[in-house]
Amino acid sequence: MSSNWSVVGTRTFTPDDLTEVVGSFSMAEGDDTLWVRMTLESPATPWPWSYGILGFLTPQGYELGSVKAYAEAESEVFRLGIGRPPSVRNGLLTFEPRSFNLGWIKKGNPLTLKFECASGTSGGGSADIAVVNSFVRNTDGSGLQLVQIDFS
Repeated sequence: MSSNWSVVGTRTFTPDDLTEVVGSFSMAEGDDTLWVRMTLESPATPWPWSYGILGFLTPQGYELGSVKAYAEAESEVFRLGIGRPPSVRNGLLTFEPRSFNLGWIKKGNPLTLKFECASGTSGGGSADIAVVNSFVRNTDGSGLQLVQIDFS
């Protein structure tokens, strides 16, 4: 993963928001993973915000998948990727706030999130491996090694 984060956008969501475009991002040639650092910028509340759906939309759809993303004031890194590069490297970062969040927004509690991206290779899969890792270290977003144990 690149250590250089690019700010993609800061967005304040409204009760009418569904799937919203945060901003655009271009992955480098050969990169297969997009790491997104999401930070809660609005005031902390006495209740936890629910998750939203984070994705990277290209003309080919959500080739890197999508993830549940929780808003944290300390920020959290989320990984989008399936172990192979997308066919289109330029796309839109999207966020879909869930209805639970929209209910709190309607009551006058703003939800403002900052989104930063970095792309790279995860090294999480190859043609000889049937499983691609989907576990990531929350401190830096790097893939964790999966180990198979045979107890027979």
